[in-house]
Amino acid sequence: MSVQPAQADQNRLLAALAYPIWIIALIIVFTDMKKDAFMRHHGWTALFWGLAWLVIYIGLSILPFLWMIGWVVRLVWFVGSIYYALQAYNGKEVTIPVVSDFAKKYIAAAP
Repeated sequence: MSVQPAQADQNRLLAALAYPIWIIALIIVFTDMKKDAFMRHHGWTALFWGLAWLVIYIGLSILPFLWMIGWVVRLVWFVGSIYYALQAYNGKEVTIPVVSDFAKKYIAAAP
């Protein structure tokens, strides 16, 4: 069993927190943390995850007959965020359908 350095543990924690707290994803993609490939991947993916759900939620709240399923959308987002956060904390690469396709453009373009 190998011991990981404290920096790697901190990176995994920040990557995990980026999914439920999208402001952390913004911090990752706009600071030097994006130089690390793991952080860049999770930062952009988490940012697009949050933006996708924001667009869906706004769309549901605008259409009056769909507001009733808003609590289901929040529950799905919360469960998905926890799942992706656990995957990131375990050091795995997260792939979210549709969202990851958008994020790949920015992941590849980073320095």
